[in-house]
Amino acid sequence: MAFLSRLFKRGDPPAEREEARRQGMRDARRHPLGEFTDPDYQPAYVTEIRARAREQITEVDRRLAAARTVLLERAVGAREVILRELGRSDTRPEPRPTHVNGHATADEDTFISIAEARARRAEARRRAVVEEANANVQQARARIEQLSQEWESALIERDHEVEAVHARAEQLIAAYKGGVLEAHPRREEIPSLWKGEVIAMEANGDTPAAISGREEIGRILREVEGRIEVWQAEVMPRELPAESRRQLGPAPFASDPPDDHATAEGQDLGQGDA
Repeated sequence: MAFLSRLFKRGDPPAEREEARRQGMRDARRHPLGEFTDPDYQPAYVTEIRARAREQITEVDRRLAAARTVLLERAVGAREVILRELGRSDTRPEPRPTHVNGHATADEDTFISIAEARARRAEARRRAVVEEANANVQQARARIEQLSQEWESALIERDHEVEAVHARAEQLIAAYKGGVLEAHPRREEIPSLWKGEVIAMEANGDTPAAISGREEIGRILREVEGRIEVWQAEVMPRELPAESRRQLGPAPFASDPPDDHATAEGQDLGQGDA
């Protein structure tokens, strides 16, 4: 039916319904009368409308599947960024010296060794690296959360499109049937519903693609959150409160105590490195 192709290409719903009504009137005059009074009969028009609707829904789902692939690829990319940052060796704390020039420290309040001074500088550098890595990790994790929200938005858009396709099909079929009722001489015998006139829709968000997309992005997010928590417990300064180290967001570093004897390192330089 060439006229159906024209119907589905138009953007004027009243004109589409009017053409469907006129087609119903023409079919009622031309087709055998018993076709339209049989509830198990499905007029060719209804069959074609349903076929067109299925094609459109298939195209909607094809676009959804393509969006799912793109979003998952981006989520995996963000996961790789997180794993790379968490695996950096320069974020791991080094053991601090417990001896001064080979001897146990007797009075750390009045003197620090060259090794201790170096350890403090190394720790300061490490903390700066940890802050940078943590910022990158949080940005990538936020990206995964955003991708999860984008997937939910894509699902909502898909449901709206499918609902619109079904609504349009129902309107055209109703208009067609209205035309049949106008022109059919035995209109009182036409059943309230023909075979295939009503098609059940899938529940919103319950399609296999919707479920698998949620599961896969959710799995990635849960995995990285678990790894981030372990990493922060390992690399955050131990003097921070436990609650601060458990936070997923960037945590401030506690600074080293003021060094009142910074010249001690200079005093030891003449003796060589410890």
